Amino acid sequence: MKLSSVQAVPLAYFLEVAQRGSISAASQTLHVAVSAISRQIGRLESDLGMALFHRTGRGMALTEAGALVQRHARRALLEAETLQSELDALRGLERSTIRLACTDGFAQDYLPAVITHFRRAHPGVVFALEVCAPAVATRLVREGEADVALTFTIAAQEGVHVAYSEPAPIFAHMADAHPLAGRREVSMRELVAYPVVLPSAPNIVRQLFDLVCGLEDLRPTVLLSSNSLASLTGFLHYDQAINFCGSLSVRNRLRAQRQTLVPIGDREMQQRVLQVQTMAGRSQSPAVRAFIETLVGDIRKRRRGLSTQRRAPR
Repeated sequence: MKLSSVQAVPLAYFLEVAQRGSISAASQTLHVAVSAISRQIGRLESDLGMALFHRTGRGMALTEAGALVQRHARRALLEAETLQSELDALRGLERSTIRLACTDGFAQDYLPAVITHFRRAHPGVVFALEVCAPAVATRLVREGEADVALTFTIAAQEGVHVAYSEPAPIFAHMADAHPLAGRREVSMRELVAYPVVLPSAPNIVRQLFDLVCGLEDLRPTVLLSSNSLASLTGFLHYDQAINFCGSLSVRNRLRAQRQTLVPIGDREMQQRVLQVQTMAGRSQSPAVRAFIETLVGDIRKRRRGLSTQRRAPR
């Protein structure tokens, strides 16, 4: 029997077992009896004529055939979801869930604002958001667990389609009252003369910051390191410190919090790239396509606004 003719339920059970490593773990996630999952997995192996798992006392691991089926099964189920969304759209129904993955900075303010704007035109669409490291966001899209990723990279990524890409330089983020706040551009050497707050490794901002400090033999005073952007930006209220981030992460709150962004002249701090990613070769539902269009349009608009602000006199 061909994989394309296998029903969706056995494939869904198979994928969950492959991810969890055991039928009992998949049973708890799916809320389906162990016997039912075991029966469906056995039927699937019988239909395909091959063992899909190595069964051991420690769990179940994919065979070579199982790994091949996993890649195709994931895509087959995603295509089935897209088909259902297309059919719903033809009926005038816009009930769908868009699964997003993004880094912490986008999750706190930027994406909620874009989602709210989008839902005014598409009130039937709801969202599920996974906040994670850039590499994890890319992996979730590559494996079909997220429909769209808004993330950063400094290298080409395999297995994803880049729906939009633009340079995402890192800015010095500081209070309006900071001595460097009025500058049109600053160097890292000038910045590290003041205390700084930094994201925890392996954040891309932290990687590039450490790279420049190593190349130029800089010795910064790091008051705080954290994996929470809220903690880093909040710290600026209480100390004359400098944070490092992209413009979209904090842009909606700069005026209200009396903070500003100053461009950094060092080339290494300008090599980061922002990408809107989807799974390579996957057809997207109407809702996902519409959201990507809204998201990209907003990014472009804000980029133009930033350019205008940087040209304007302070």
